[in-house]
Amino acid sequence: MSSSGPMSDATAVVRSDSPRSMLSVAFWSFLLTQFLGAFNDNYFKQMVLLTCVSQVAKAKGESAPDRQPLALAAFAIPFILLSGLGGFLSDRCAKQRVIVGCKIAEVGIMGVGLMVLLIDGLSKDAQLLSLIGVLLLMGAHSAIFAPSKYGVLPELFREEQLLPVNGAVQMTTFLAIIFGTAGAGIALDQIQRSMWIGSLIAIGIAFVGTAASLFIPRTPIAQPNLTLKMEDLFLPREIAQLIRRDRGLLLAILIAAIFWFLGGVTQMSVNTLGKATLKLSDTRTSLMVAGIGFGIMAGCIIAGFLGKGQSGRRWVLIGSWLLLISLSLIAFLGSGLAGTAVNAEAKDQAILVSLLSADMLEWSLRFSMVFLGVSAGMFVVPVQVFLQQAPPPEFKGRLLGVQNLVTWIGILLSAAFVGVAGMVLRGIAGPNGDARHQWAVFASLALLMVPVCMFYRLPEARRREL
Repeated sequence: MSSSGPMSDATAVVRSDSPRSMLSVAFWSFLLTQFLGAFNDNYFKQMVLLTCVSQVAKAKGESAPDRQPLALAAFAIPFILLSGLGGFLSDRCAKQRVIVGCKIAEVGIMGVGLMVLLIDGLSKDAQLLSLIGVLLLMGAHSAIFAPSKYGVLPELFREEQLLPVNGAVQMTTFLAIIFGTAGAGIALDQIQRSMWIGSLIAIGIAFVGTAASLFIPRTPIAQPNLTLKMEDLFLPREIAQLIRRDRGLLLAILIAAIFWFLGGVTQMSVNTLGKATLKLSDTRTSLMVAGIGFGIMAGCIIAGFLGKGQSGRRWVLIGSWLLLISLSLIAFLGSGLAGTAVNAEAKDQAILVSLLSADMLEWSLRFSMVFLGVSAGMFVVPVQVFLQQAPPPEFKGRLLGVQNLVTWIGILLSAAFVGVAGMVLRGIAGPNGDARHQWAVFASLALLMVPVCMFYRLPEARRREL
């Protein structure tokens, strides 16, 4: 297959066997590649976030800062600075080559994380700040990776296959979130003095992901003569003109950013709710976060497979209202009006005991997290499909790069929001105000969803001639 041939001819070749492509080696290689990458991202990020909360919890109201917002900001900033470059490379190079290069970089970054954990004499604070630096490198790797990861799908699959394909991709992504976040909590509880072992496992996973990426077919280069301009690093002129003409694209990009803003706030707030408010262990706190990932997986199945052939608009509308309801339910349960956790102080339990020893309040919160995830999965899959289908082929990579940029601005704002909310709650209710009133954060997220539920309707994707 020539990488420099006309887009229309080359695409026809790539898609010639696409009715069987969801059973092909190429599809499963792609799925395994992105699953393992997402696992490592979430495992390492949750490990750092839980360590941040642990330092605050041990301070017992003293002046130790919560570095969760700093950690998430370190992960998000590279997306703002490098998403445009990722979109440019996605259009200028074969997307499979970009994917393979990013997976090789992941091996190196996980290796740096291992080195940090093996350095003798580092204080806990210095080690935490160093791990946050590794998070920054992970964000840079993922910023380059994302446009090619999502942009390659329309080149490998027919338009009518994109909904179930994206359902499978989102489902496995959030399976990775389940295992990654739960694995981080288990690791912190079970192998506290041997974290380098968990890091070594992450390096092995990165190696397997790199090997899997080699089996993804090399698709045609969208624009082989494209040259890098300064504007390509942020908002290319052609993409600015496209989204100015197409209000549906602009709104979908903003809605995706709001979705991930909610996700960023939710992960940090659930960690605080679990460890600082309910005094749960790392494992039990991570199980609540993992419940969101399990729910998103189910929501992706509902929207991607059960919704095949149906309008994505319907699923976005249903998902938005369910998001509002689930966030309100978590706010109610976290407020203390439904009671407090009975056996919260139990520590160092076996994994199965941690799973089963919860009281009614903790089980209710776990159910609510799953409910939140189902709602989120139903909401986000059709939006992502629309963003893949709607732009012309020659602009897909850079548009997805711009979407990535805007999305991570939303995630960076989520870090700022959590930091400001914590200061406000401590200012109003004292040193532990953010722990005692974390429910207010979820209530504010529910209020944010009200205008989305009332006014946003996903457009129907237009078919475009290639």
